[in-house]
Order: sequence, then C-alpha cells, then structure tokens
Amino acid sequence: MTKREELEIFIAKSEDLIQSKYILADVKIAGLLKAIAVSETLLALFKNCLSDYDYYKAQKTYLTKSNFSDTRGEFILPSSSKELLAFVFSTLIDIDAKKILLNEFLDKYFYVDGSSYSSYNLFINSMIKPFADTVISLMESVLDGKLQDPVEAFTEEEQKREQEAEDKRKQLQKEREISKKKYGESVKALKEILLIDKKKVKEKNFNSEEKERLTLIIDMLANVIDSCDRDAIIYAYSAYYYAVKSHQLLFFKRIKKTKKYILDVINEI
Repeated sequence: MTKREELEIFIAKSEDLIQSKYILADVKIAGLLKAIAVSETLLALFKNCLSDYDYYKAQKTYLTKSNFSDTRGEFILPSSSKELLAFVFSTLIDIDAKKILLNEFLDKYFYVDGSSYSSYNLFINSMIKPFADTVISLMESVLDGKLQDPVEAFTEEEQKREQEAEDKRKQLQKEREISKKKYGESVKALKEILLIDKKKVKEKNFNSEEKERLTLIIDMLANVIDSCDRDAIIYAYSAYYYAVKSHQLLFFKRIKKTKKYILDVINEI
C-alpha cells in the first residue's frame, strides 16, 4: 500500500467509529486498530510516540477526579500531539482487549445525563475526533514532505538506541578491564611490599618467637590476597595492620601505603 492508501483506510475506519452507534463501538474500535496495524507508516508513527511512554502515569494525568463527584472523573485532553496519540491509542488497545470495559469507562469519565448515548457522544467528540484529526494532520504533513517519514524516523531512533546500547556496553567493558587491571596491579604491589617486609623481619634482630609471629602474619596476607575471599583478606589485613602498628619504625608508612591497595582489591571482589 502507498502512504495515501494507508491514510484513506485510516480515515474511513475512524469515520466508521465516529458515526457509529454505541452498540457497535467495540467492532468499530477493532476496525480502527486493524487499519493502524496494516499500515507500516502508522505503526511507525505510534511506535515513535510510545517509545519510553509511561501509560499508567499518563492515566493519572489525563483521567482525573471530578470536582463535582466522588465517584466520577473526567478526561483531560493531552496538550501535545505525541501525548494525545500515545494515550488514546493505548486506551483503545485496552478497550479492545477488554482491560477497560467501555460502558464503565464512559460512565466514569464521560458522564453527561445518565444515558449511554450522551456519554458515547462526549467520548467521540472529546477523545476520538481529536485523535483522528491529529493522525490525519500528521500523515498529510508526511505526504506533503513537511514531516519526516515515521518509518525512517523510527528506524533512525532504533539505530540510535542500538548505538547507545553498544556504546554503553563498550564503556562497561572498558571499566571492567580497567578495574581488573587496577586489581591485578594492586595485588602485585602488595605482594612486593610483603616480600620486602618479610626480608626486613628476617634481617631484624628479633627473638625467634617474634620473627615467627610476624612472618606468619605476612605470609597469611600474601597467601589470601588473590583468593577472592573478602572476609579472609580483611581478617589477614587486620592482623597485619596491628603487627605493623606495633613496629612502626621497621614498617615506616606501611599502613598508608598498603591501605590503598587493599581497598582496590576488596572493592573489586
């Protein structure tokens, strides 16, 4: 179908709904939705409008409580074309799927004098006609070249979203690689420091018991530092921390130097 043919079918089906009696409303709504479904251009138009659309939030905005009744509400016409198309289309989908019962919907938000005829006329005039007129106006603008083809616009938007998703994926991958690199470098730096510490203990004039205690603490931390066992690392570093604190001259500025690397490792696990 050409775009003109798609538009003519939509016009015919929307007129069928507008001119129909209340008793035939369900059938006419289904016909209008089918006209949209078989139109590539209209489908793209509505997909653009529905992108990131919060229908349930919109219901609270456009189906409000009445100032004159505790049990009834009123329909507020959306101010933008995009909002109007998205909201009315979503509402028609719900009516067609019986998620919204038309008689209850009309009685609550389009109540006039208690008659179904009056409520239906208000529904048609305040919701359906503005919806149909907006679709027709936008489609005419597309046909005249004043607006971008909705299919092209939707394709561009999809490509944009895919590119953004790919860029985000690459950024996360890059961050993970940096994080892993940082983790690896921190583990390596810690092991080098611990090796130096162990050598200092060996060369220091400690009694055998103290040398054994300090060597055991240093070895324990060196052995668990790349184990990915967060609790074990924290426990081993705590023992190392207090051992170093008790020999500050021997292990000058060790706490400050090792704390940064330990945090890098723990935060990565």
